[in-house]
Amino acid sequence: MEQILDAAEQVFVENGVGEATMQMIADRAAASMGSLYHFFPNKDAIVEALGARYADAVRETNEQAMPLETVHLPAPELFDRILGAQVTFIERTPAFNAVHAAVHRNCPAIYDALNQALVGHVGRFLALRYPAMPEPMRAASAMVSVATVHAVVDLASRLPPEFRELAIRESHTMLVAHYSALDAKYGRGGGTASR
Repeated sequence: MEQILDAAEQVFVENGVGEATMQMIADRAAASMGSLYHFFPNKDAIVEALGARYADAVRETNEQAMPLETVHLPAPELFDRILGAQVTFIERTPAFNAVHAAVHRNCPAIYDALNQALVGHVGRFLALRYPAMPEPMRAASAMVSVATVHAVVDLASRLPPEFRELAIRESHTMLVAHYSALDAKYGRGGGTASR
């Protein structure tokens, strides 16, 4: 099954999800059509399985980039870790954007579960970093932070390398400025989180 998913990834990168066929995927996996259909009844099932695999990888990437024990890292270092980890994941997973878009369209349950997991982790992180911040504000900040990082990484993945670095640097500056202001207002002891 993993061999078929690996093959589907390559086919999706080369042809796009819409143009890829089950025959292309079977050929790339060196599998018979019978074997392919034994595991996956159609291309949508392959997209869904890849989406679930990517969701696990994105969740793990996010948790490794910002484990709860790093809650008081200075904002510049924190966003070096977060943005760097996300960009590295996208660069190592070239089919991610195409599969992610297809999952968003066709498998909203997977998309929503991933988003809720990411927002939940960021919310727990913010609760530790900013214990004085009102909970509704923390929830809104977690949602906006996840959406912002996702949008930045999505943009960066579609840019030529020379512009990608500039876009990441610009977003890093923006996020650091925002979180530095939150550190000053809500951090432990009036900003110790930013030290």
